[in-house]
Amino acid sequence: MVRSTKLVVALCLVGLLAIPAFANSGGPPYLNSDNQETAKYGCTCHYSSPGDRAVVMASGIPVMYEPDQSYEFVITVADSVTLAGADGNTKAGFLLTDNGAGNFSWDDSQEIREADGDPNAVSHSETGDGVWTISWTAPSSDSGTILFSIAG
Repeated sequence: MVRSTKLVVALCLVGLLAIPAFANSGGPPYLNSDNQETAKYGCTCHYSSPGDRAVVMASGIPVMYEPDQSYEFVITVADSVTLAGADGNTKAGFLLTDNGAGNFSWDDSQEIREADGDPNAVSHSETGDGVWTISWTAPSSDSGTILFSIAG
């Protein structure tokens, strides 16, 4: 009886420890645990506060845009510890927003989805190898400066 109780307790503890690893595998929430916008202030997907290990790279974002023009972005997210050659995270994710300025689209094979809680943002739908391709269509008229925010 004591042995089966210990086994149940051990399994429960293992289950609780695994929750953070899988809690946001389908994309981070719009607000982090500090009740701040994840894309602007960082995710708390794996730790209780935004970390500094994620290296987020975005290419293809225009310095100036033409109305109704589509642009292809490549988002790359990696763990700085892994990049340095040590044991770190090998799976990655992101949250990107244009604050409602344009429209995002993507190929279904890209494992991307509309972000929870923010229809103007996109996120990974499954953790992957850390590289995603997204199309962004600029607004139909000149809206001035557009601020993109991204967290990984």
